[in-house]
Formats: sequence, C-alpha cells, structure tokens
Amino acid sequence: MIASLSGTLLHRGADALIVDVNGVGYLVTVGARTFTQLGKTGEPVRLYTYTHVREDILALYGFSSPEELAFFKLLLSVKGIGPKAALAILSRAELKVISRAILNEDAALLSTIPGIGPKTAARVVLELKGKLKEEMFAAEPLPGAAGDAVTQALAVLTGLGYTPGEAREAVRHAAAGNGGGRSVEELVTVALRGLDRRD
Repeated sequence: MIASLSGTLLHRGADALIVDVNGVGYLVTVGARTFTQLGKTGEPVRLYTYTHVREDILALYGFSSPEELAFFKLLLSVKGIGPKAALAILSRAELKVISRAILNEDAALLSTIPGIGPKTAARVVLELKGKLKEEMFAAEPLPGAAGDAVTQALAVLTGLGYTPGEAREAVRHAAAGNGGGRSVEELVTVALRGLDRRD
C-alpha cells in the first residue's frame, strides 16, 4: 500500500494530478481544498495517500495532511459514503468546521454538498459523532497538572485546528463560573458553542 508520495508535480487536471517520483508518474485524485494548497507544475509536492482497491479499480487519493487522510478514512466507514462523496465532504469546509458540525449534530452543512442528501448527512453525523468523540477523548489523562480537564480541552481544540489563543479564550469562558467542575468533553462542547457564535 502506498502511504505517501514525495516528488515533482508533473501535471494538474480537473480533479487529479500526476506526481513524478523518480521517473514514475502516479495519478492521484485530490479534493478541491488540497488542490488550492498545491504549488505550480514542476514544483515539489508531498501528499499523504489512500489506496482504493476494488475488483475493477486501483486508485490513489491524496491529502495535504495526515489529519485529512484520517478523516477521509473515517468518512469511508459510513455506509453509503465512497471515496468521491468523502472527498466532496472534505472539500466543503475546513476540517475543524466539519468536525464541529458532526459533534454538534448539525447535518445542515453536510446536506448542502452535491450528492449528499439529508438522509446521508444525518447518517454521517449519527455514525461519526461517537467515533470522533472516542478519538478525541480516548487518551489516558496525563499525570499531574498537565492532565487536568482544561489542559486536555485545549489539546482537543488545537487538534481541531484552532489557534492556541482561540482555544485558550474559548476554554476560559467554558470553565468560568460553575463550569469549573466540567469534564473534558463538557468543556470542549461548551467551548465549541462559543466559537460557533464568533464565526
């Protein structure tokens, strides 16, 4: 299985590109957001890849970060979501925006994507909300001060793509008053609501 490619951007097509790796050209399908982050033809490129294999298909899908690749695989675990639909979802908005929509059970964003109807959007939210929470909150608490709920909530928010400053401000508001005794998950949920209102 090909996990990543580093080479020269040889050609850009409508939804795919060719990466030259030591004289071998790899055809890689990418989403719109990844496309905008690539350089010009002839420039170096590095992509994290997913190899899609079926009886009649062997295709490579490329992503600009390991986080995007991991989320793509998560989307493929949802019934009815194939590579094209998963790429369309990732192309719709930043990863943190999609994650927030799923965690907040907001299927409206997903249902605006061509090819993703309301029922499929609801299924994505239903099936991925728990998986996202497990991924974000499964880590063992760290010993000492670094393991408190606030520190862990900050780590989760920065992992979703927020800057340390945004994360600190949101968690500070979430922990204010009677929020001081909240769990990591409760702090993150309240912080995300505050960040949603600011966007």
